[in-house]
Amino acid sequence: MNRRTVTFLSLLVVVATLLLVNVRAYTGGWGDSALDYNCGSSCHIGPTNHGTGVVEISANKPSVITGQGIVIAANVTEDQLGGDALVGVFLLRSASGTGDSPTMDGWEILQDPKGGANNYVEIVSPGPGATVTFRWTLKAPATPGDYTLLVRVHHGSTARNPLWEDSAAFVVTVTPIPPGVPSIDHTPVSAGYVGQEIPVEAWVVNATTGVFLHWRRAGEADFQSIEMTNTSEADGERWRYEAAIPAQGAKGGLEYYLVATRDSMYADTPTFTVTITPVPVKPDVSAWIVQLVLVVESIAIVTFAAARYLSRPRPGEKEADRDG
Repeated sequence: MNRRTVTFLSLLVVVATLLLVNVRAYTGGWGDSALDYNCGSSCHIGPTNHGTGVVEISANKPSVITGQGIVIAANVTEDQLGGDALVGVFLLRSASGTGDSPTMDGWEILQDPKGGANNYVEIVSPGPGATVTFRWTLKAPATPGDYTLLVRVHHGSTARNPLWEDSAAFVVTVTPIPPGVPSIDHTPVSAGYVGQEIPVEAWVVNATTGVFLHWRRAGEADFQSIEMTNTSEADGERWRYEAAIPAQGAKGGLEYYLVATRDSMYADTPTFTVTITPVPVKPDVSAWIVQLVLVVESIAIVTFAAARYLSRPRPGEKEADRDG
């Protein structure tokens, strides 16, 4: 390969690099996901070095009835962190083998620590020696029994420091629904926009004396409440209830929970979190077009200059041609 060809290819590489540098950036982590720890094809498999952190797991109640919610919390204190200072934590049903996600036992992840539905979540660490808390809100399996849960820390978000450690096993007892007690089937709302109401919907059984929505801004002491409206179109065992959290005037966080009542009996959900953000601004398409035109022009100029350079005769080229 001659020098001109190398120069031309180098110019193309520089242009491509400039175009891609703002398109793809390494974030330092693998990203939140729903997967087993030992899935065989995951980049998370493989750490063999044990960390030196402290991992504690707990729940907001010792038992839960089938189909209802429970909050599992993990407090993680790490002394060793990778260069990206992320702490990644798995919520698992087992520390060995495959199929170790709690969903394999019938648990449903209603909210992960970031408002999603993943059993692996990465959170920016507050620093070595400081504690970071992960909270998962789960819907209990439909089958009563004792279920084991644990968390496995995969801290240091890159291969530079893929250490691991486990919490102790934590057993949650799932019991049958007592006769006549209300039950709530609700998919939590995790996001809302400034200036817009936040609709909330639930399917409820045995709530003969009302279903109520309670909410508050993050940091406030007291919850506000409103009775939800039965909007079912036909009679049946499950009834649809709807309400809306009033529009908020500023970004921030909300907390809410639901209560279904039947005389002196009741059922409630865990407290869910909502992140309020400004309404997304519609992108300026005209600005994109101008930028695209500039990029195309830049590529054309570089390509033209490279072609002119390659077409110039090299010293001795005419003499060589004449001798031939």
